[in-house]
Amino acid sequence: MDRRIIRWAIAGTLLGSLALGASAPAKSKLTAAKSSRSSQASEAAQKPDSIRWLTDLRVAHHVSVATGRPMLIVFGGPWCHLCKKLEKEVLAQPTLAKYINTMFVPVHVDLGDQENQKISQTLEIKGIPTAVVLNANADLIGFIEGYVDAPKFAQALKGSLEYQRTLAAQQVKPASASSRAK
Repeated sequence: MDRRIIRWAIAGTLLGSLALGASAPAKSKLTAAKSSRSSQASEAAQKPDSIRWLTDLRVAHHVSVATGRPMLIVFGGPWCHLCKKLEKEVLAQPTLAKYINTMFVPVHVDLGDQENQKISQTLEIKGIPTAVVLNANADLIGFIEGYVDAPKFAQALKGSLEYQRTLAAQQVKPASASSRAK
């Protein structure tokens, strides 16, 4: 699928989510955000080598834009045996968790939520577990389908970062060429 279509579909989903979020009372959003942050912070404090997952795609996108780090979106579900195996055997490894926390904006998406199902349809997720890597511009730069062991998962993530660098270099070249032509 063309990256531009994916980019626009995700942008539309994010804007739709923003519109739905704007209709909720601000006070309840602040209370929910504070409790979510405190629970995420306490979980991270308990397990210093664990992945600091975000669950809100809008927040993750803002962090990605601000930091330039791509989003690692892992789709799963509590009923999925392979999802639990991926989390326990691969994503729980301290070295990989530290790498993910440093180089990516990690997002865990539970497909039990209706809004998350729309996101999975937009990204054409066929099964779970699936990990998708999107850069700050919502370009698809990586895709890991199904259960893979830690070395293969890490290699796929490194490949995503290389592809992000390639895309960034391609975007810089035309801009610098046009500025020289002026």
